[in-house]
Amino acid sequence: MIRFRTSAARRARTGSSRSAALLATGVLVATLGLAGAPAALADNAPAPAATRPAAIVALGDSAISGEGAGTDTGDGYFPETDTPTNYCHRHPKSEIFVTDIPGVTPIDLACSGAQTGDLVSDPELAKITGSGSGDFGEPKQDVKLADTASKYDVKMVVVTIGANDDFDFSGIMMHCLAQYFPIPKDQGCRDTIGSDEIRKRAQRVQPKVVAALQNIRQTMRRAGYTDSSYQLVYQSYFNPITPDIRRNDYLGKITDGCPAFPEDLAWGHNWVVPTFSDALRGAAEQVPGVRYLDQRRVAFGHEVCAEWTTSPYEYSNGDVINLSEWARNGCDSQIGIPGLCMNMVRQSYHLRVAGYRGEGVCLGQFFARPDQAEAYCTLNQQNTTSIQPLTPGKPFGDVPEDGSWYQLTNAATGNALDLSGGGTYGDSTNGRAAIGYPAAGGLNQSFVLEAKSGGSYELDFSGNRGMCLDANAAATAPGTRIQQWGCNGGANQHWVFKPAGNGNYEIADSADPTKVLATSADLDAKGNPYVELATETGAPAQLWQLTKLGIVYVHS
Repeated sequence: MIRFRTSAARRARTGSSRSAALLATGVLVATLGLAGAPAALADNAPAPAATRPAAIVALGDSAISGEGAGTDTGDGYFPETDTPTNYCHRHPKSEIFVTDIPGVTPIDLACSGAQTGDLVSDPELAKITGSGSGDFGEPKQDVKLADTASKYDVKMVVVTIGANDDFDFSGIMMHCLAQYFPIPKDQGCRDTIGSDEIRKRAQRVQPKVVAALQNIRQTMRRAGYTDSSYQLVYQSYFNPITPDIRRNDYLGKITDGCPAFPEDLAWGHNWVVPTFSDALRGAAEQVPGVRYLDQRRVAFGHEVCAEWTTSPYEYSNGDVINLSEWARNGCDSQIGIPGLCMNMVRQSYHLRVAGYRGEGVCLGQFFARPDQAEAYCTLNQQNTTSIQPLTPGKPFGDVPEDGSWYQLTNAATGNALDLSGGGTYGDSTNGRAAIGYPAAGGLNQSFVLEAKSGGSYELDFSGNRGMCLDANAAATAPGTRIQQWGCNGGANQHWVFKPAGNGNYEIADSADPTKVLATSADLDAKGNPYVELATETGAPAQLWQLTKLGIVYVHS
């Protein structure tokens, strides 16, 4: 949401902030500092573990330092990290401080804006990561880790890093908002950047994250730790936005803090963050012994502008404009709008206190389960967060759930179930054909499941939940085309998910459960296979993998 703050104690919304909404996303960019050398790491031989207090340590960038928590706490950052020359923005309500892990001292060494190079002093590994941006003149994070490891008995090091490297998450956000604000353009960022570019950027970051994790292992070994004496956890990034917005009018979205095309919000939520997260998971899996905690789902249902929630209960900030920065720290750098500076908007699109608490709960649960190599954090049916296990190298084991939305991927082709030519928010075209198409994160490739009688589900187009996946003319014969049609409660719009092994499902017509959705040999004019009813045989063309993309509501 757009928040104006004239002091640490008073906040008020105002429409006059609209001109700053676009550039508020610069929050994710900062300048950081170099110090330290590999030799420093070898000089920190620890005292016997029994004489040192236990600790857990956070390394990385703004997604783990606590950036954004200041919006709920009167800018309650640790004072030395909220100065005119240091905006590392560490916060006592950041994830590492709210894990509920007993008997440990939480230590936050992360810094807003850090890159992988800011965690690496080793000159050979730095050839892979680059030098970083500086952490505002602080020592490299691995140097600080070595010092911490000599004074504490470190039980866990948790790392979130990579978004400020080649992936340039802040630049993606800035570009997406620029396509909409202040004057909506003809194309959204999903078209001007494109899904292939996101995949390429994610792959370029992967070796840098691997090198950073290898360097942390090396640092801890030099400090006298064996790999098994502590947990090294890499965790991915939260998803701050959603296409499931409360309102889609121009001024309303600016006021709420999400001034963008809903189709771009869908692309960011359904494609950009998952693609990046998958690459980061792959990086963690390349370093032996590193555990992986996926946080992409921690804010599901509570993202900024989410329809299901309201502003006080959002887990992530939208556009934040902190006018009290003038009094505290002056102006760090102009952003092109008179009276506004980068430090005034840097908390935008970061987690709030509730979001960090959600992450912290999951991290605490993950720490208590060292037998689990991987897990993901998600909103549960009690409206709190909890972890679910992941199998290394395997997709999420998602199951049908009332009130959630999904991408459906065909086992034979690897393509997503797609409403041909659709994807526009609010589309109500009857007869739009269902086809198989490469996944790209569009609204027309995601479907909200609504529970109906007999264990069936209605599959609603996520861009307009008044439109349903429908068997044409209520027919059940093999070859019946599947289409988008206005929801009418008919059995031909109710679908039964039948487990078929290996995480796949058959999706049966409730009017005749022996007929299931399948990609066919019949092609449209562009060569895409139609999705039709077929007699159940268990063939790969009839099997679908569910990927949960979001939560519209928690079911009872």
